[in-house]
Amino acid sequence: MFLLLGIGAGAIIAFVGGYILARSKADRRQAMYQVEIDELLQANEEMEQELRPLKKRFKELEATLNQEYVEKAALLERMKHIGDVRRELEHERSINRQLNERIAELEQLVGKLEAQMAAEAESIERQLDQIEDMKRKVIKEVHAIVKEIAEKKG
Repeated sequence: MFLLLGIGAGAIIAFVGGYILARSKADRRQAMYQVEIDELLQANEEMEQELRPLKKRFKELEATLNQEYVEKAALLERMKHIGDVRRELEHERSINRQLNERIAELEQLVGKLEAQMAAEAESIERQLDQIEDMKRKVIKEVHAIVKEIAEKKG
């Protein structure tokens, strides 16, 4: 019986010793894991601190990029407006070319009319000179006839 009690007590002692040993091993593991967790948390905090300026710089760059996007959109709008103005100018230049061509045609026509009128004026002047010559001749003849009649009466 003592043997059984001894074996039983030995088993209990072995069990308790095994439990304590296992518990101690588990506590050491837990402590190791806690150290690793603490190290990881510390590394994470250090990375967060390193990332803060980078995040700030990223936000600055993002704001700059957004500003550049707004400026480029405004520039594109201005370029579109300039294109519209350029098309209007080309249209006006085309109209001006057509008007200048029409003006040149009209100037040619006026030149021809002036030349024609000058020729007609010369012709009219010749005709007036001829009429004046005929008038003088007629007046001379009328004077001659009047003189002849006056001599016959007289």
